[in-house]
Amino acid sequence: MQVCVFPKLEEIHLSEMNMLTDIWHAEVMSADSFSSLISVHIYRCKKIDKIFPSHMEGWFASLNSLKVYDCESVEVIFEIKDSQQVDVSSSIDTNLQLIEVWRLPNLKLVWSTDPGGILNFKRLRSIQVNGCYKLRNVFPASVAKDVRKLESMSVMNCEGMLEIVEDGSETNNEKLMFPELTNMELYELSNLKRFYKGKHFIECPRLKKLRMGRCEKLKTFPIETSETTNEEVKPVFSAEKVRNIFHYSH
Repeated sequence: MQVCVFPKLEEIHLSEMNMLTDIWHAEVMSADSFSSLISVHIYRCKKIDKIFPSHMEGWFASLNSLKVYDCESVEVIFEIKDSQQVDVSSSIDTNLQLIEVWRLPNLKLVWSTDPGGILNFKRLRSIQVNGCYKLRNVFPASVAKDVRKLESMSVMNCEGMLEIVEDGSETNNEKLMFPELTNMELYELSNLKRFYKGKHFIECPRLKKLRMGRCEKLKTFPIETSETTNEEVKPVFSAEKVRNIFHYSH
């Protein structure tokens, strides 16, 4: 028998619960559990390995703010079901606007697989990633295409990061646009090779501040106006389209 659990609860804040291994117990909770949840903030919970298991995809449509700090065992933030096992026509809209993941040394994936439109994050406004050494990318291809309200992006101290957007055939032949992005920070990403594996610059028409440093392998601006045929050194930005550049190396 399933029961509705905390249908009016708006906030969950967990701190220093070192024996906690799982936040949610799916077997006893109905689909309308936690239906009013607005914020989830988790700090220093050593044994949690994932934040949202796949059985929770429909439970956090109202979620606005997610912060996960100093949780050394977390490997996945959003566990996504295999798209082949889900009805694509029943897409779930989320209200998530803020994601902050800091000092998660074993985080491998923010999204376990590309949700492919089954779960969308179209209202996301800010994402901050810091101190996640095993994370190889931030966005799956379909998520990167849909976060058109994103205003701020900060990715720092992630030495395993290879690209911001996961290599996917969806993005290779089309422009990647962030029409509302005004602030971007990329710092201490020593293995970052590219923003995404596409043939075009990323389009950020409102970008006002770009702060960069210690991204030795990333080619940011073109040296010449002619196109390069080597996609590994393809520049990310056209300098003329960025209003204010704060480019630092130390």
